[in-house]
Amino acid sequence: MKATVPTRKKIKLKWFKSKCKFNIDRKIEVQYTAISVSSNKLTWEAIIKYILVKEGENVDLPTNSPMTLYKNNLPFLFLNTAESIGNKIISEELIDDDVIINDDIVQIEEGEPKITFEDAIQPKEHIEVRTSFDLISRKINIENKLNYPIELVLDFKQTKEVTFIGSEPEPSEIEEPNYKFKLSIPPEGTSKTTLELKAKIVKRVTKIKPEFLKKFK
Repeated sequence: MKATVPTRKKIKLKWFKSKCKFNIDRKIEVQYTAISVSSNKLTWEAIIKYILVKEGENVDLPTNSPMTLYKNNLPFLFLNTAESIGNKIISEELIDDDVIINDDIVQIEEGEPKITFEDAIQPKEHIEVRTSFDLISRKINIENKLNYPIELVLDFKQTKEVTFIGSEPEPSEIEEPNYKFKLSIPPEGTSKTTLELKAKIVKRVTKIKPEFLKKFK
């Protein structure tokens, strides 16, 4: 596989004749809300970008320069550059259709709700607030449809509503609120990651105040 970037102002053609390493960066970003974390099934998208690392001097490449990727000497992908950093040219991010992600609920253990009350619009009513901390287990299945192995990063980001408790396998890197898993997936194979989470679930119901219920009976 190879890539070419047409010349533009301040870019010399000989730069692209120098030797380059060709890297592929794949990632999956996962983040839940208090509502989505309890969903039976979720799907995510794998994001892919291509990185050229040249030998020799650095280069200042304009953003949005067109880039063509070749496979077996034939063009198969047309895209733009996103930025150049030092001796690296980084392509724009694309959705990788060769990686399929399914995220399924495994188990929910509901916590004991704490009940509080808030004022409602009508004076005879109040809002009953039920707050619980549920333990939720989810399994993320990642399928590689390609006939060669790939590597990617599964990046789970916790929020105030949904926090990380544990996982199988353990994270490769933790930089709160991000928990990153560096995964290797064999050709036409799958990888499974289980997340153990704690979710703050808040439910609100408007009800008639008890002292007014007697008058309606």
